[in-house]
Amino acid sequence: MVCRLCGAASPAQHASCMACGTPFEPDSRAGGPGRHAGDRSAWYVWLALCLIIGATWGYFLARGRSDPSSSIASHAGAIILGGIAGALLGALPGPLLRVLRRLRASLLAALCGWCAARRLSLIRRSCEEAIESGRDSPELRLRLAGALWLQGARSQAEQLLTQILDSSDGPAVARQNLAVAQAMGGHGARAAEEFERVRSRLDNSADLFWDLGLARWRLGQFAAAAEAFRRAKELDPTDVAPRNALALALARQGELDQAIAELEAAFSAGPRHPDVLCNLGVIHQSRGELGAASHYFTAALRRRPAHAAARYNRALCSALDGRHHAALDDLGALVHADPNHARGLAQQAICRYRLGDARQARDAINNALRVSRGDFHVLYNTGTLLLGEALIDRALTQLERTYEIQPGNIDVIINLGVAVHLSGRLRQALDHFRAAVRMSPRHALARYNCAVAYSMTDMLDQAERQMEELLALYPDFPEAFNAIGVIRLQQNRLVEAAEQFRRTSDAMPRSAIVRSNLALTYYLEGDLAAAAEQARLAVALDPQLPAAHDVAAHAAMEMGNMPLAIEHFLELTQLETSNPNAHSDLGLAYYKADRLPESIESYKRVLIFSPKSPEGHNDLGLAYAKNEMLSEAASHLNKVIDWRPDNPIVHSNLGLVYYFDGSTEEAVHEWREVTRLSPAYARSREATRFSAYDDQEMIMSPVDRRQRASHFPLKVAAFHHSFQLALDENAYRLALPWPDLTVAARLSERGRRARTLSHVA
Repeated sequence: MVCRLCGAASPAQHASCMACGTPFEPDSRAGGPGRHAGDRSAWYVWLALCLIIGATWGYFLARGRSDPSSSIASHAGAIILGGIAGALLGALPGPLLRVLRRLRASLLAALCGWCAARRLSLIRRSCEEAIESGRDSPELRLRLAGALWLQGARSQAEQLLTQILDSSDGPAVARQNLAVAQAMGGHGARAAEEFERVRSRLDNSADLFWDLGLARWRLGQFAAAAEAFRRAKELDPTDVAPRNALALALARQGELDQAIAELEAAFSAGPRHPDVLCNLGVIHQSRGELGAASHYFTAALRRRPAHAAARYNRALCSALDGRHHAALDDLGALVHADPNHARGLAQQAICRYRLGDARQARDAINNALRVSRGDFHVLYNTGTLLLGEALIDRALTQLERTYEIQPGNIDVIINLGVAVHLSGRLRQALDHFRAAVRMSPRHALARYNCAVAYSMTDMLDQAERQMEELLALYPDFPEAFNAIGVIRLQQNRLVEAAEQFRRTSDAMPRSAIVRSNLALTYYLEGDLAAAAEQARLAVALDPQLPAAHDVAAHAAMEMGNMPLAIEHFLELTQLETSNPNAHSDLGLAYYKADRLPESIESYKRVLIFSPKSPEGHNDLGLAYAKNEMLSEAASHLNKVIDWRPDNPIVHSNLGLVYYFDGSTEEAVHEWREVTRLSPAYARSREATRFSAYDDQEMIMSPVDRRQRASHFPLKVAAFHHSFQLALDENAYRLALPWPDLTVAARLSERGRRARTLSHVA
């Protein structure tokens, strides 16, 4: 037979797959439906029997309570009522059994917990009475320490174990248990030393080497942990846990083939344990084999539906494979069983975000933050998601916390730099990107972001060098083509910039940013028709791109198409509401179209966002003058002269305003000032002095249109998808000295497992 889960072939007589343990579906010819029909017929027979018994009771009760002259109808009614009552009573066990079955895990947990607590209380009380009566001994204190530990009084147990070792040369198991207490208290290095000290005295204890391996694992000493787990496996070949932990320690050292061999050997040592199947999946995933990994996780869940690591890992496989709805199904079951599974909540938020459900994604990430206690992956994924949602301040807070945990993680540094850059601190962001490049010179995102940051801080030579090095490493990086084009545009190397943008548009024909930059280059070269065409394509691709509307409007205005220019400038002012230059350009378009009231309103909005702008006051003054509102024009032009007294153009315009207002002396004074400041300009204006204002565009300080070039956004490092190993790092084993303590520990463990099952139910 061929397993429908993993595809492995197994002999036909086997009931489940030998590779993954998936049960084979029963053969319908072997009586599957017949067995189902048999169960239903037995149920019908039971109901019929209850009905007959109830009808009989009803008949005899009616006969005993009535006289012989009673009618047959009354007896028949009693028989019918008795039959119905019997059938109902017979049907009651069904729902009752279903309720008991649903609550069996909770009932078992309560029963085992009660038995364990009762036994431990008896042991503790007897030990304390014996010690008070003078029958004190290290063995008795050791037994009391074990009872205290199992009752949850771990600090008292640790103190008692320390007293045993201080008073005399206590038994070796006391030192082992003290090391376990230290390890559970977070003192891993001290615990490992204690385990090593007692190792020579308990060389044949598999539990000791298991505890030593866990302590070394927690310290990150995977080679030493593998040695300890290998010794525990030799001492107890039937125990699956040391084989499982040994395989994980080997995998941590990069020895994946040996790790897989150990886990497959665990199949022959006993039943296919869910932890072994789960870890096989994790190792296959580390090789990039998502399909095989998902099969093993599913097999682990068939063995134990409540296996949290297998369900979480299968959800990650589905998410990495793009099946976000399947991932959400597993993550929903996981979070339902354990509402405080922080990484599950964080991955749930990522899947919601990928599916476009931003609100539920934020709710899930807030829940993850609520239950996590400094988990690196939760904090990193939270910061990355908030960064994608443009919640910069919150993202910056989470990424700074993540940086404190792992300051050497390059993804954290990159995303922290992006958040800092978006918060307006360009130089500090550049420092982060530089650090990322130094840490990993071949990291594409680090180099790209560093080059963009250099460009935005006008360090163009460094930006160009970073982009050239990036393209030397990764020749097919279209965003880098665009970035080099922007740099050369800012350097006024227009021919080279146009060539870069054309190359980028061939690689990214649907990019509005590239089309907009190419349009800007054509505009600066003077090719207005080509600029207008490329700007039109950019607006069609992305109507929300401000730079595309800016180029389209200026090209239309210089080609004399004022209605089209006004349309684009209006859209630009909607996209960049607080940009005074956008309102100024709209005012100029209205001015040239002789729509003076709209022009005046646009220039007033310029002064709202930039009240002390000489350009704004100058342009508003010209609009007032052309609209024959000469006193208002003179007021604004006088403000410009106060700020820029050496500008001959403003003096010339103010003189013309005075002349048309009838103030000839003031006009002559202003024109003499023009001659003093710039005789050449005075001679050029001599022929038109009494007919027109100098209303040329940007007469005060022209805007550098090269700054309208658009970068692609800074690149954000991807989410982290961390698979969960099936290894309880706190599953230390006490050396319990008495059989009754062992029984109590077994009962407590049964209660814990039953509570886990009740969460899933």
